[in-house]
Amino acid sequence: MRRNQTGRYITLTVAASIWALPLIAMVVFSLAPNSEILKMSLWPSEFTFTNYIEVVTTEIRGVSIPDSLINSAIILAVQVTGILLLDVPAAYVFARLRFPGREILFWSILVTMMMPGLIDLVSLYDLMARIGLIDTLPGIFLPGLPRPIGIFLLRQFFRQLPVELEDAAKLDGATDFQIFTRIMVPLAVPAITTLAIITSLYSWNNFLWPLIASNTPSSMPVPIAMAYLQSGTSPAQNYSVMLAAAVVTSLPMIIVFLIGQRWIVRGIAPASGIK
Repeated sequence: MRRNQTGRYITLTVAASIWALPLIAMVVFSLAPNSEILKMSLWPSEFTFTNYIEVVTTEIRGVSIPDSLINSAIILAVQVTGILLLDVPAAYVFARLRFPGREILFWSILVTMMMPGLIDLVSLYDLMARIGLIDTLPGIFLPGLPRPIGIFLLRQFFRQLPVELEDAAKLDGATDFQIFTRIMVPLAVPAITTLAIITSLYSWNNFLWPLIASNTPSSMPVPIAMAYLQSGTSPAQNYSVMLAAAVVTSLPMIIVFLIGQRWIVRGIAPASGIK
């Protein structure tokens, strides 16, 4: 048994090392002068924090990384808040309440998950242009509300909670709204937190629609700003600064994942609510 566990740990360690090697190289060479990267050396001979100072204090090719971080933070906050406010009640209604056409409506929502995202880009751009939201932050975050995947995940969680909880609450005179807010939502905190983390990763890394909707650096979120920095092919391009920018823009989501990873595990299986 111990041999099996040792072999498993060795395999996981090797796999994790292979996965982490590019990240380690990115961090190491972000602390090196650009000349070290151009020499294609395996390890820099000197280190400096100049690259990070340039990233946070100056505009690079007309793009400000701090401004793009603020834009992405605003988009993330609005989308996470909006999706939770919309998806959690919708998922509860589809899971616990009975009404005519419930299943048809739910499956109609799921069908939108199976459609390629490219289908509605033209009509979505036309709509945003008509109401004057192109090249604005609302024009970027509004199309991300709500998310069918959130309704699906939370519905599955709510469906597995014991019916006895609702029956006991109704005997005590609780309304459907009180059951939802005081019993179901607290029990669903792991699943809701998991959805918030997934939404955060999606919002922070979303590329296609922000690329279409943002035309100027002032409205660019992080992925578009990084793509703009990497679009040049000049031999004089400062790759060390780009690596430093990549580390700075990746750090928020790494922190979010490290803080919320235990909630992701807890969100896979619902709490029973009964002791």
